[in-house]
Amino acid sequence: MQPPPESGDALAECLRLLASLPAAAASSPAFRRHWPSISASLSSLSASLSHAAFPPSAPLLAPLASALSALLSVSGGPPLGHLHTVSLLSSSAASLSQLAADARLLVSDGADALGGSDTESLLPRLRLGSATSRAAALDSLAESVGSVPASSSAAAVSAVAAMLDSVDLLPASRDKAVSLIAAFASSKDAACRRSLAQESATVVPHLCRALESGGASAEHACVALEPLTASSRDAAAAVAARGGVAALLAACAAGTPASQAAAAGVLRNLAAFPDLLPSFRDEGALPFLVQLVSLGTPRAQELALGCLQNLTASDGDEGQRLKVEAFQEGALGCVKDFLESSSCRGGDNDEPGLAPAFGLLRNMASFRYIAEIAVSASFVGHVVAALGSERSVTRTEAAMALAELCCNVGKARKEVGDAMPRLIWMLDAKLVAERDAAARALAALVAASSSYRKLFKKDEMGIVNVVQLLDPALRAVEKRFPVAVLLAVSQSRRCRKQMVAAGACGFLQGLLAAEVEGAKKLSECLGRGKMLGVFPRT
Repeated sequence: MQPPPESGDALAECLRLLASLPAAAASSPAFRRHWPSISASLSSLSASLSHAAFPPSAPLLAPLASALSALLSVSGGPPLGHLHTVSLLSSSAASLSQLAADARLLVSDGADALGGSDTESLLPRLRLGSATSRAAALDSLAESVGSVPASSSAAAVSAVAAMLDSVDLLPASRDKAVSLIAAFASSKDAACRRSLAQESATVVPHLCRALESGGASAEHACVALEPLTASSRDAAAAVAARGGVAALLAACAAGTPASQAAAAGVLRNLAAFPDLLPSFRDEGALPFLVQLVSLGTPRAQELALGCLQNLTASDGDEGQRLKVEAFQEGALGCVKDFLESSSCRGGDNDEPGLAPAFGLLRNMASFRYIAEIAVSASFVGHVVAALGSERSVTRTEAAMALAELCCNVGKARKEVGDAMPRLIWMLDAKLVAERDAAARALAALVAASSSYRKLFKKDEMGIVNVVQLLDPALRAVEKRFPVAVLLAVSQSRRCRKQMVAAGACGFLQGLLAAEVEGAKKLSECLGRGKMLGVFPRT
C-alpha cells in the first residue's frame, strides 16, 4: 500500500495533472461536448493552485487528483460505452466546477487573513473537506472563539451558519455550531451581530430545532434567538410558526436559571408583535409567565414581566382579552410582590426589572375595575417612589402608570401629592419620552382634584416646563396633554401671565393649525385677558 503523499507532493501532482489534461483531451473526441465547461474549471484551478495564498495541505487536493485522473482515463484508457462516458464526463465537469469554487475561496480567505493567525486559517476548513475534518475545524474555532479578530468575525459567522445548514453535519458538530452562534449573538462586536442578523433566515430554523431538543443546546438556542427576534419580525414569526412558543415555555418551566431567563427574553420579543399574540393564547402562556415572575431569578422575573407587558400592550380585542386573563391569573398580585421584594432588596426602587413591572401595571390599569383594586392595594406609593429612580425608563413607566391610575380612579390621595415636584422636574428631562410621560401624569392629576392643581401652581417651574412641551419641534410629545394641564390652571390670572411670558401664544398658533384638542380654548383664554379667568365663557 502506497503511503499518502506529502502536502507539497499532492499539490505538485494536481498541477501536473492539470497541465497534462488539455493535450490528452484534444486527442479524444469524447471530450468535445463537455470541454468548454471543463476547460473553464481547469483554468480557474490552475490559477488558484499556483497562487501564493493557496494552502499546500488543502483537503480538496485529494478529491481533485482523483477527478483529474478519472478524466485522463477517458482519453488514454480502453474505450468505454457511450452512456458510461457521458455520465463520467458530466459528473466530472460538475465536480471540477465545485472544486474550482472551493479553491477560489481558499485563495480569497488566505489573502484576506490578517497576520495569518491560526484562527483565521480555520475559516476555509469549515466550508471544505469531509464532515469529520470540518467538525475538527469547528472544535478548534470553539476553543478560540474569543480571539477571533474583528475583521474576521463576519466571515466566521457566515462560515458557521453555512456549516449549520449543511446536510452532512454530525450531531455533535450541530450542537457545537449552535453554541458558537450563541457566542456570536452575545459578542460585543457590532459587525459580528450584524452578520448574524443577515444570516437569520439560515440559522433560525436550526436554532428552533435545537430549542426543541432541550438541554444545553436549547439554552444556547435561546441565547442566540434573543437578539435575532428583537431586531427582526421575520425571525420572530419564524420561531412562532415552528411552535417555538411551546418550546420556550417548556424551557421557562423546567430549564436551568440561565435557560429560563434566555427563553423569557425570546418570549418577550415575540410578544412585541401583535399578530403573534394568538400563539401565546393557544399555548396557555400566561400561567407559566406569572409563575416565572413569582419564582424565577431576578433576571428571569424582569424578562417575564417584559413579556407580560408586551402581551397586554395592544388595544385590540386580543390584547384586551389578555389583560383580563393576566389579571385573572394573578399578575397584579405578582407585580405587587415583585415591587415589595425589590424595595426590600435595595430600597432605592432602581432595580432594572421595575420598568416592565410598571408597564404591566399601566396596561392592566386601563380597566377601571383593575385600577380601583390597584389603588386600594397601595400601588400608588410604589409608583410615586419610582418617580425618583435614577433610571429614565423606570421614571417614564411609573409616570405612565400613575396617569392610568389617576384617569380611572379620580380620588385625591395624600401620597400622590409627593409626585408633583418629581413630575415637574421630569418635564425638563433629557429624553422626550420621559417628558411626555410626565405631561400625561400631570394632566390626569390636575383633572382629578383641585388639591393637585393647587400643588402644581405652587411650583414656580411648573408652568414654564409645561409650556416648553408645546414646541412643535418636540414631535414625540402628544400636545393635548400639556394643553390639558395649562387649561386646568388657566382660571388663575397669575398662571395665564406665566404662560404668556413663557411663549405659549406663539406655540399655540401651530397647535391651532394642527387642530390639537383644547388648543383653541386655551388660545381664547390667553387672548381675552385677565377677566376670562373670572367670567369664563359658557
